[in-house]
Amino acid sequence: MHANGGRNTVIDFWRGLVLVIIFVNHVPGNILENLTPRNFGFSDAAEAFVFISGLSVALVYYPRLPKGDVLGVVRRCFRRSFELYRIHLIMTGAAVALFSVGYVVSNDIGMLEAHGRGAVFDDTARGITGILLLGHQLGYFNILPLYIALMLWAPVAMILMRIHVALAAAVSIGIYMLARADVLAIPSWPEPGRWFFNPFAWQLLFTIGIFTGAFLSQKAMPYRRAVFLGAVVFLAAALVTMTNGFGLAPNLLWSAFVNFDIIKSDLGIGRLLHFLALAYVVTQLRLGQALQKTAFGAEMARLGRNALPVFAVGSVLSAGGEVMMTLATVKSSASPHVVGMVFTFFGIFALLGLARYLEWKKKGSTAPRLERAGQSGLVSVSPGQLPR
Repeated sequence: MHANGGRNTVIDFWRGLVLVIIFVNHVPGNILENLTPRNFGFSDAAEAFVFISGLSVALVYYPRLPKGDVLGVVRRCFRRSFELYRIHLIMTGAAVALFSVGYVVSNDIGMLEAHGRGAVFDDTARGITGILLLGHQLGYFNILPLYIALMLWAPVAMILMRIHVALAAAVSIGIYMLARADVLAIPSWPEPGRWFFNPFAWQLLFTIGIFTGAFLSQKAMPYRRAVFLGAVVFLAAALVTMTNGFGLAPNLLWSAFVNFDIIKSDLGIGRLLHFLALAYVVTQLRLGQALQKTAFGAEMARLGRNALPVFAVGSVLSAGGEVMMTLATVKSSASPHVVGMVFTFFGIFALLGLARYLEWKKKGSTAPRLERAGQSGLVSVSPGQLPR
């Protein structure tokens, strides 16, 4: 479960896999997106991203609280939020530039209007101000704003946990209920509406991730036969529903969206339960531990260890994929879906190459620093062994 001086390599594997799934889903219309988990269950990569983020926050920051480093934890969480904000602006700016070029080349108005881009291109001053204030978010570029808000919530959740677990749970559930009652939401601007991902609702899953990281990092999730079987039945029911009974009940999915709480923006209960059931089954089957030992698992873990730059580059690449598919539609007879699939394959390989480069660069910058530290007597480095 742990390697590299205590780092949880299973989390790295799942984080990397989630990043690949997000990238595939963010190139709309490519054939590969039909194979991603969102087609087979109520939850998708967004739930996994938020849960793993909360889990990671607990593993990194929560152990500092018993040592009295409360202000240090708050400062680090706020610093992380600012870093995410900076990366979000860079990503959005790069995407706007790509869509601008795409419009000039294709003359397709969808490049300027689809997925919330009209607010930027129709009234540039207000649109850019809205992006700077996080009041406006382009479609497929709204996960980091959610993460920014959740990182601001993280120290509050962990401090409440230090006081009492029940208090933290009660506050988190209470905020979620107010969000579901349309009392708590962050408004959009300059366009009317609100954030696509309501952070007041999604903080519940993030907080569950923090709970998991704080209390289960040193021991395995206990197996309960009834819980496991119930989770499997629920996952099977979701699979049948999402596939319209494998094509035998055409209105089943529509009926589920009408009658059950599986809304994405406010983290419907159906989505939350589906993800928790999936996480429990996957954990009990130890799929992560098995897959991380394969070549595929090693590549995914490498992506996971470099999550933020991989996510940022992947988001910009996904915008490029949309441009390429549009050009295929208006400038050639090639199928945009096939072009999107090919682009997505190459994009995944590009992300794998980026992760390899980043790790090579880290090793190159770490070795001289360790050598200097050893010469100054700060650390002791044995031949062939790095200090832990």
